[in-house]
Amino acid sequence: MVDARMVLVEVHLAPGVRTFELSAEILSDTKAQMMTADQAGAVGFGGLPAPPEGTDVRYVAVLQRDSRWILNALEADPNVSRFRVHEIG
Repeated sequence: MVDARMVLVEVHLAPGVRTFELSAEILSDTKAQMMTADQAGAVGFGGLPAPPEGTDVRYVAVLQRDSRWILNALEADPNVSRFRVHEIG
């Protein structure tokens, strides 16, 4: 049986950072979807906690089995100040 559970990673950008990208290789291999808060809400990820005032947040939806790859990339990215993982379903 294939595990199709997803996680939504809430990515807080470092102060002054306005853009955030994962490598094309990671996006291709994991099929992860990067979104703004508005985009995440539009595709059904409503009800997420509001980010702290003045903080730019992005979201990455990915299958749980591929999430470690995303988390490793975030840990190494100087544009990311912190992140939280939300399990979906």
